[in-house]
Amino acid sequence: MFALTFFGILHVPINVPALGVSTGQDEVDVDRELIAHGISNALAGFAGSVQNYLVYTNSLLFIRTGGDSRVAGVMLAVGTFGILMAGPSIVGYIPIMVVGTLIFLLGIELLREALYDTWGRVHRLEYLTIVAIVVVMGTWDFVIGIFAGIVLACVSYVVQTSRKSAIRATYTGEIACSTVRRHPAQARFLRQVGKQIHIAKLAGYLFFGTIASVENRIRGLLDDEAFQARPIRFLVFDMQNVTGIDYSAADAFTRINKVVVRKQIRLIVCGIEPSGELESSLRSVGLWDVGSDVQTFEDLNSALECCENELLKAFYSRRDALSHRNPPTEFLDVPKPKTAPFTWDTTVSSPRRSQLDQVAHQTLGDPESAAQAKWQNFKQPLPLILHAFQGLTDMNEDFWFRAMPFFERREYAAGTVLFRHGDVPDGWFLLEAGIFRAEYHLPQGQFYESIVAGTTCGELPFFGGTPRTATVVAERDSVAWCLDQARWDLLQKSQADVGYELLKISLKLTSERMAVITSYVLTTAG
Repeated sequence: MFALTFFGILHVPINVPALGVSTGQDEVDVDRELIAHGISNALAGFAGSVQNYLVYTNSLLFIRTGGDSRVAGVMLAVGTFGILMAGPSIVGYIPIMVVGTLIFLLGIELLREALYDTWGRVHRLEYLTIVAIVVVMGTWDFVIGIFAGIVLACVSYVVQTSRKSAIRATYTGEIACSTVRRHPAQARFLRQVGKQIHIAKLAGYLFFGTIASVENRIRGLLDDEAFQARPIRFLVFDMQNVTGIDYSAADAFTRINKVVVRKQIRLIVCGIEPSGELESSLRSVGLWDVGSDVQTFEDLNSALECCENELLKAFYSRRDALSHRNPPTEFLDVPKPKTAPFTWDTTVSSPRRSQLDQVAHQTLGDPESAAQAKWQNFKQPLPLILHAFQGLTDMNEDFWFRAMPFFERREYAAGTVLFRHGDVPDGWFLLEAGIFRAEYHLPQGQFYESIVAGTTCGELPFFGGTPRTATVVAERDSVAWCLDQARWDLLQKSQADVGYELLKISLKLTSERMAVITSYVLTTAG
């Protein structure tokens, strides 16, 4: 009875697709077949008849002998009903040799289809599963063979999936960076210390067979010798392409977290929806219990921005330690993230601390950074211009002094919209204080970038005369210097060389932004 019930449920999703493949039919609707079998079996139960069961071998023989139309099906039903009414005595008129030949023919064809036709076309483990099913069914029983096939198929899936790493790609902060527009000094510092950010992009369904390779890879990165050569401060797991996770894989993240905590590494998980399936699975194993420092973000861009801001705190800590006589430059400050304040490694000989200290010292000690001290005495917007154009032009303060009268100081309250996507450009902005947020809504998707103090905004549409490509909003109270269209036309007439230099700078800025956006897109898609 159990076997009858079991195969009554299982035979449709097994036999119907198999029959479709054997007969060359592509449009096989298993849902419709399940509904039809359910209705017919219900009616058969009420009528006291046998259940509807698709016999693959008989159906295949019937179709191959010409019974591939509705008329043939009706004729078969009528003939079956006639035999039912005539009784079992009519079977005695059928020669035994014909019946035996028919059985042997079906058996040989099915054996050839299962063992010969699949040779070299399926994976070795799958072929061994087919052979095992044939042997078990021939030696013991059909039901036992089905169960053996299900077990072996599960084992084959686990083995084959485990051989493929769940880590789709790995990057460091030297390659993968956020879309935040930063000051050249900040960008230069982050490029040199970016190796302290390690990103692992995970993909597929994470279970006990695939998570083992991830855990081994992370433990290899944190080995003493490897860690000394390439110190890591942030370990980012991008789970944007993860389709699901089981308990054993989720529990592995808690073990990874314990390992990284011992190395004073911050674990970050991104690409998961709040209160989604992945977040619930990870929370169920205690990944975000009280005292845990694991952070989560909805996308990789937000996670990278957080890591970069934390590294920049080391830059400012070193700047404040090296310079007490001159006030800090107001344009280099980054927004205060909603995270714990930055702290140096407690280990004096930490390779991360040594690298951060060395790079910060080099960045602050270069001629461009040293020149910032005398710029503090200039009247705005000249210091802002010199800071924003650092590394983009060879012109000195005397040259840019002539551009000062053409910039107008403007204040924007938090939430103010500077311009919207598609607007006609009416100004170019140099941000003195605060943060702008540029939102891009494209047919391929959407992304955003933060524009911090000491950088520019809106140069390409303004100088190119094209519609705005983004909507820019003041994320907090901000101060910016604007070069509007009327002053730009006047500057081109009265100070042509300054206008020409601004055009060259705008092209360089656009090239840098394109490189950053391209890197981010490729990293996200990788």
